[in-house]
Parts: sequence; C-alpha cells; structure tokens
Amino acid sequence: MAQSTQSHFGYYINLDERGDFYADVRDANGQTVFEIRSGASLNEGDSSIFEDGFMRDKHDISGLTDYLRDIGVIGKSANVIDSSSFERHLTRSPKYR
Repeated sequence: MAQSTQSHFGYYINLDERGDFYADVRDANGQTVFEIRSGASLNEGDSSIFEDGFMRDKHDISGLTDYLRDIGVIGKSANVIDSSSFERHLTRSPKYR
C-alpha cells in the first residue's frame, strides 16, 4: 500500500456493543486505510491492536497514530483525529469542498 501524503485521517467507531468492536481509519476521500476489530469481530486466530498493546483502549488515538506511522500507513507527520473533528476539518479545508 502506498503511503498517503495527507495530513489528517479520521477514526470512525462503527460498532461497539456486547463485546464486539469495529472501527476504521479513513482518508479525505472516505476510503478506509486501516481497520480495527476486537471481540466477536475478530477472525479466529487473529489478535487485536488492543491485545498487542498498540492501543490502550478504543479511545487511544495517540497510540493508533503512532502505530499507523510506524507501519507506514500514514506519513510520519500525519495525524489521526476523531470522526467529528475530521468531518469539521474536511468542511473547512478548501481542498475537500
């Protein structure tokens, strides 16, 4: 996967109930660049980003950002922000209007 030159990515929690968790990180075009699964959403034999210690909990966006930088999904100076902030960022940015 080619690393994006984009500076902000959005963190979207799509499912969080009854021990089942699914979230994704999206670019400005709405394309998913990374998925996070835990609990019943994991495939058999898979581990989650939480179990592996890269995120302390589902709100640890800093840990997620560091991890995505380390594995080259986002640029070294890019940031992951919560979905609400990301949506506001997109509406303010002339590039994405």
